[in-house]
Amino acid sequence: MKKILSLSAAALLVVACGQGSLDATDAQDAAQGGQTLTVDATASVIEWYGHKPFVENYGHGGTLAISEGSVGVENGALVSGAFTLDMNSIVCADEALPQEKKDYLVGHLKSAEFFAVDSFATAVFEITNVTTQEGEYNSLIAGNLTLRGVTNNIQFPANVTVADSVVTLTAPQFNIDRKQWGVMYASTSIVDLAKDNLISDDLGIKINITAKL
Repeated sequence: MKKILSLSAAALLVVACGQGSLDATDAQDAAQGGQTLTVDATASVIEWYGHKPFVENYGHGGTLAISEGSVGVENGALVSGAFTLDMNSIVCADEALPQEKKDYLVGHLKSAEFFAVDSFATAVFEITNVTTQEGEYNSLIAGNLTLRGVTNNIQFPANVTVADSVVTLTAPQFNIDRKQWGVMYASTSIVDLAKDNLISDDLGIKINITAKL
């Protein structure tokens, strides 16, 4: 598993450096309805990635656990859903880092300088709309992401399958602008900080969710 995550993080570095962040807008009403399926937390995971934009090939990646969630299905299609993320479950999966440096990084991410986990132990994503589309990804998912006590609406492409009472939702890597959720530490918007100390405002995210009856 660690090897897979390390390779995934390397791939995310290539993608993250080549694209910007999603537009975040005001929160919308959460979608409702459909037959309820429960998220399988053991088969679901969020992957994250961050990097320094002015330091070549410098970045860290890892995972974040989904503690609970559910989706709604109607006429064979995803129509609603909500997922709770356990911010205390942050893991750094960089194979090259010694354990003490992984522990330091995770502690820093949990601190008030980043995600303030002591005050905001969970994050939540609520689906507000699902639109089917043609192309590589069959759905466009819109939803409210509440992180560090701030809620914004984002939308991203995903592949959604509904078959045999199982729903899978897989979203390729996309970026959110962490500043829009109040995460300002070493932001590129800080003009008097040395360039090699700046951390990209783009936070890379991949989503893999499985839900079952």
